[in-house]
Amino acid sequence: MTTAILTCGYSYHTQRFHDSYNSLPCYLIRLQTEGSCEALIQGERVQLDAGTLLILPPGSVYSLYIGEPSSSGRMPIASGDYYLLAVGEWLDRWCAQSPKPHVARIDPDDKLLSLWRLVIAEKRRQASQTDALPENSELIDYLLRTLCLYLERAVTESAAPSAPPPFAVLRLKRFIEENATGRFKLEEAAQHAGLSVSRAVHLFKEHVGRTMMDYATEVRLSAAMERMKYTSIPLQQIAETCGFGEYSYFHKVFKQRYGSPPGAFRRRLERRESGTDLL
Repeated sequence: MTTAILTCGYSYHTQRFHDSYNSLPCYLIRLQTEGSCEALIQGERVQLDAGTLLILPPGSVYSLYIGEPSSSGRMPIASGDYYLLAVGEWLDRWCAQSPKPHVARIDPDDKLLSLWRLVIAEKRRQASQTDALPENSELIDYLLRTLCLYLERAVTESAAPSAPPPFAVLRLKRFIEENATGRFKLEEAAQHAGLSVSRAVHLFKEHVGRTMMDYATEVRLSAAMERMKYTSIPLQQIAETCGFGEYSYFHKVFKQRYGSPPGAFRRRLERRESGTDLL
């Protein structure tokens, strides 16, 4: 095992709270999800609003202030966050591979929060078992690694010049990627991002360089290609399950994109697998 979670959980404060470390003994990862508060990090005062992520290595000077007077006046006491304290060789390597900002702004989407809740649940389960099996610790180890990598990707995406606050384009992309093979509607994507349809369409085209429907088509084609390569599902069923509806439409779009109809493309794939042909 190369990581160990010392403690993790979700906290919601409605009363004044203060915590302080002159030198953190471990890694602290904290995501503000509701309300706001303030922190003192390496001598710098930082306001923590929803979406503020802290990744602090051992040795960091850190203080948290909830409900304390601030430079902008007394803040309302309402603060919710996910947190974890951990140590381990893998975390050392992860932080050494590339600089990790101590403070970042990310989009706390449902998948990220679900993953964090899963880490919390597994840690509690481990703590409640007096004879925990080795594989339980291994599971938590890999869940922590997955969470860290997910957070790193969220930081990278949010820092990209093409991502306008408040992460509306990222929300649109994620919604399309997760729903394009079903009954995808522009109205639902826009609502998910908190935008009007016209605003969503404009922002997406401006920052991605393609329309939302073009992007959805690329996602559908990618899903169809995987099923053609690795399954024997009939093409008609692939068209239906990948969001194209009628096979005739799938046939048209596929041929435009790859230069040959789906049936001919799959036959070439089969011949290549059998060694009788090369693409």
